[in-house]
Amino acid sequence: MTTRNMEDYLEAIWNLQDKKGYVKAKDIADKLEVSRPSVSEMIKKLSENEYIVYEKYGGIVFTAKGKKLAREIKKRHTLLVEFLKIVGVGEQNAQTDACKLEHDVSPETITCLLEFVEFISLLPESSKWKENFQEYLKKRGLLAGKKQ
Repeated sequence: MTTRNMEDYLEAIWNLQDKKGYVKAKDIADKLEVSRPSVSEMIKKLSENEYIVYEKYGGIVFTAKGKKLAREIKKRHTLLVEFLKIVGVGEQNAQTDACKLEHDVSPETITCLLEFVEFISLLPESSKWKENFQEYLKKRGLLAGKKQ
């Protein structure tokens, strides 16, 4: 069983590895804005739970188990961001809110949201539903001052 904090670290490791190709403890500390001792403690937990392999003064790599979980966490995050953007939330808030939501949403809800996002992506451009929804939000004053 993972904790919210463990999932945040796994997602950070995934993103850093994707961006840089390798991950060091210092990179995680910088990304999550936490102390190096906090990172060391979490690396130990993740290693004990067989999510990562870590060599002191070396890099951090995922185990098969860790890679699978990190991929699922990233997928949840991306899905929630996309859903929030569909309903009119700006990019920055969508990213921030997805980080909060991704740990607390049930698998059933994630599945339904995934299907909804996929369904929406399959609609023809001519349906104009998104533009109509944006206009609806504007009329209700919900998009005023929002950064897109």
